[in-house]
Amino acid sequence: MKGFIIFSDLKGYSRLSENEAQFFFTKLNPILSAKIKPYLLLAEAFNTWGDALIAVFSEGKYAIDLMLSYRDFFNKLDFKSYGMTRLMPRIGGHFGELYTFRDEVLERTNMYGINVNTAARIEPITRAGEIFVTKQFKEAIEQSAMASDYISFDELGFVELAKGFDERELFRLRYDSENPQVIDKIFALDLSGAFPPSPNLTAEEKDILDIYSHNGTDLTSLLGSDRILDRTGEFYFQLAKICKTFGLYNDAITLLRRLENYFIETAGLKMYPYKSRQDVLKLKANCLTRLGLYQEASDIIYSLWQQGMKDSDTLSMLAAQYKRRALPKSDDSICHDLVNRELLIKAKDLYLEAFRRNIEDYYPAINAAYLYRILGGSDSDNGIKLARYVMDSWQNRQGENWWLDSTLAESQILQDSFIRARETFANAIKLHQPDSFERSATINQISTYAILSGKESQLKELIYMLSQL
Repeated sequence: MKGFIIFSDLKGYSRLSENEAQFFFTKLNPILSAKIKPYLLLAEAFNTWGDALIAVFSEGKYAIDLMLSYRDFFNKLDFKSYGMTRLMPRIGGHFGELYTFRDEVLERTNMYGINVNTAARIEPITRAGEIFVTKQFKEAIEQSAMASDYISFDELGFVELAKGFDERELFRLRYDSENPQVIDKIFALDLSGAFPPSPNLTAEEKDILDIYSHNGTDLTSLLGSDRILDRTGEFYFQLAKICKTFGLYNDAITLLRRLENYFIETAGLKMYPYKSRQDVLKLKANCLTRLGLYQEASDIIYSLWQQGMKDSDTLSMLAAQYKRRALPKSDDSICHDLVNRELLIKAKDLYLEAFRRNIEDYYPAINAAYLYRILGGSDSDNGIKLARYVMDSWQNRQGENWWLDSTLAESQILQDSFIRARETFANAIKLHQPDSFERSATINQISTYAILSGKESQLKELIYMLSQL
């Protein structure tokens, strides 16, 4: 079926105190219910949770009347007289094809589909106290046989929806008697002239990158040739990633420093599109870490954190800094006496927090498991449990890529299943043909564990197998 979908929430709801929330649900909600229930009874489907409401109508007039009634209830309410935080409605509307199903939990009809998701992405970017609807909603109303001469639509232009849901042409819905808000049209301004995009890769650049992304043998000769001069910024970034893949960290850093100085000139001003780009900074920090330049790498990671990148990836990168600093090497061997347990504990905690923030990422989970086992004592059992969790959670995806399969093998190592780990690694090598970087990173992780856990004899054969290119 096709229908009119409404999503709404209340700005300020999350700031309500417990007493205010109780007043909202016990005193205000019954009054609100009496005003909007007649419309909900006409809905094809509806639901509420907390301050949110979703409703679907086959007739546009019912959708409009519910939206305006809901908006006016809160906009006209004297919150000060109730001693309450002001709540302002944000209401989004969309029209499109929907799919119905019998919701056995609620014992009624419910809806799903891309157009439901679209409507849900309009409400968060709607201005508090207003109703924003899509062009599809507006056109469906204008084509409806039911009277709608008491409303008007103000053009907003193309607006980016929440959660990266692309742009939609939106309109502000209001009573015809209300004043239009012309200022809304600033939403549609084109700023591409003020903030020009960096050039895309050329066809020639794509060909060069494609050749060397699969074969690092001749990469050094490319880096020293004129073929990399006067290229786009994106070319240098992609080439730096390839260098990192093949372990050419110094070359990657050289390319990234060149990238930082890459600029686009507009109106006499130089714009540096890559200097603060987060994916560029992450790659640089990763390469600096591999070169043992921990302080510079840490500075970059800290700046990413200050920019608001408090994600699993950033936490894992910082954890890696602590771990590497905690495990000093002499003649390529870990020095037992110089291991810093305090830094290892910090690294373990950072990996655990990274995993908590993204439980679909096995990288911080397996690293935390390693550190639990290395720290020993009562923490060792936690490492076994976490390694078992990694195996149970990701073994159904075995075969996807080298990193996943090697992680599964490492989880077996941490559970002291050395024979099974060798079998898993042998299958992974045969299936994925890992490059030198992938093998060396894995060998380093296992070798460090073998030394610090006293399991060098049990893992000697496995490490040898991995080292045979």
